Amino acid sequence: MPESLIDLRSDTATRPTPAMREAMARAEVGDSSLGEDPTVAALERRAAALFGKEAALYVASGTMANQLAIKTHTQPGDEIISEAKCHPVRSEMAAGSFLSGVQFAFVPAERGIYRREAAEAALRPKEGWHPRTALLWAENTHNAGGGTIFPLEGLGALQELAREAGIPLHMDGARIFNAAVASGIPPGKWGAACDTMNFCLSKGLGCPVGSVLLGSADFIARARRYHKIFGGVWRQAGILAAAGLYALDHHVDRLAEDHANAQRLAERTAGIPGVRHLYESTPTNIVYLDVSETGKSAETIAERLQARGVALSIPGKGLLRAVTHLDVDRAGVERAAEALAGAVA
Repeated sequence: MPESLIDLRSDTATRPTPAMREAMARAEVGDSSLGEDPTVAALERRAAALFGKEAALYVASGTMANQLAIKTHTQPGDEIISEAKCHPVRSEMAAGSFLSGVQFAFVPAERGIYRREAAEAALRPKEGWHPRTALLWAENTHNAGGGTIFPLEGLGALQELAREAGIPLHMDGARIFNAAVASGIPPGKWGAACDTMNFCLSKGLGCPVGSVLLGSADFIARARRYHKIFGGVWRQAGILAAAGLYALDHHVDRLAEDHANAQRLAERTAGIPGVRHLYESTPTNIVYLDVSETGKSAETIAERLQARGVALSIPGKGLLRAVTHLDVDRAGVERAAEALAGAVA
C-alpha cells in the first residue's frame, strides 16, 4: 500500500510511532518462554493491575487470546452462549470447534448487546442429552455492531447469572479502551464485571503486534500450557511488549480523537446519494455504510476508492466499513468522505 493511502479498513492498520519505535529499540529482553523477559513480565503485571486481575498473558493476537480463553474454560462437547456476530463466530475460521470441540448457542441481540434474560433462556438443563453450557461470551466494543459499548450494568447482570449457573463470563475486550474512553468508566470497573477478558494492543493503541489475556492466577497458568501447545510461546518478545507499555502510557486518552473523527465521517457521508448508515449512531470508531442503493457493488466502490487513495473494508454484501485510528487525522477523514462521494457519483 502506498504511504499516502488513507487506510480505514481497520484500526489494525496503525503503525508504531517514532517514539514507540524508540521504546522498542531500548527494550530489555530475555527468553519469555522461561519467564525471563523483564519487559514482557512488566507488561503483564501492568495489564493485570489496570483491570484488577490476578494475572495476565501476552499473546500474538486477539484471535489467539480468544481461543486460549475458550480452550481453558471448556471441554470438547461444551457450548458457549453468545450472540451470532461475535468475533469468534464471524472472524476466527471456526477455531472454537476446530481447536476446542465446542459449539455456540446464539441469543437475540441488538448490535451485539444481549440481556440476561436471553442468556438465561439459553442455559442447558443439566439432565438429559444436552451439551454442557460452559461459558458466557460478550464482546466490548462490538465490531459488527458498529463499535457499540456493552453497558457495564448489562455485563454485571450477565456476571450475576454466570455465578448463579456456576460458569464463567469472558469479555472479548479487543477494543475495551475505546469503551473506557467513550464511557468515562475506568478499566478496573470493566475488569471487575467479568471473570476473564482480553484486550488488543494492535488496534486503536497502535502497537504492531499483540493482545493480553487476563484472569485469575490459576486460569492464566492453565492458559500458558495451551499457549505452548498452540505454538504461541515467545522468545525475546520484550521488543514487542515495550510497544504495549508505551501505548498504555501514551495512546489511551487520544482514542477520543478517533471517536470524534468517526463521528465526523458519519456526518460527512450521511448526505451522499444511495449511501445509508447501517446503524443510527457512532458510539466509538467504527462506521458501517450500506451502499446497496447506489446501483454499484461494494466491490466496485471499494476499487474506485482505492484509485482515489482511500481503503475501506467490505464486511458483507452491499456494505463498506471504515474504522478510524491514530494514522488517519481529521483531514484524512474529510478526504475519505469526498472520495466516497466521487466513487458513487
